[in-house]
Amino acid sequence: MALTITKIVRPNATWQEMYLQVKKDQRIVVSAEGLWSPEMRPATIVWCGPDGIEGRPATEEYLSPGTNVGALLLRIDDSPIMSAGNYFDYYSTYSGPLWMAMNEVPERHNQAGSVHAQIILFDL
Repeated sequence: MALTITKIVRPNATWQEMYLQVKKDQRIVVSAEGLWSPEMRPATIVWCGPDGIEGRPATEEYLSPGTNVGALLLRIDDSPIMSAGNYFDYYSTYSGPLWMAMNEVPERHNQAGSVHAQIILFDL
């Protein structure tokens, strides 16, 4: 039987623990929705969903360079950062706690909104 839980992810580059333990070879599915706004400079307000701002790849100062600015990111323990976006289906090659964040510059703190992420952990 699978575990299904919905978590709210705040719109900042601080990694937020989802309080779920993922095991190696376990299937995890994330389906996310909502609107949030990364801090855009100079002073432009832009809203986006969990896929981030299409056509706006992040530069080196962001958590995940090359991934859309504002995209929903995840990592399992100290794994490499992965882009979850609106939908993510993955058989984990890592084990440990699940973390999520917005693809944002860690020093910025003027974001708004939130994303609701439905997380399904399947039994091994």
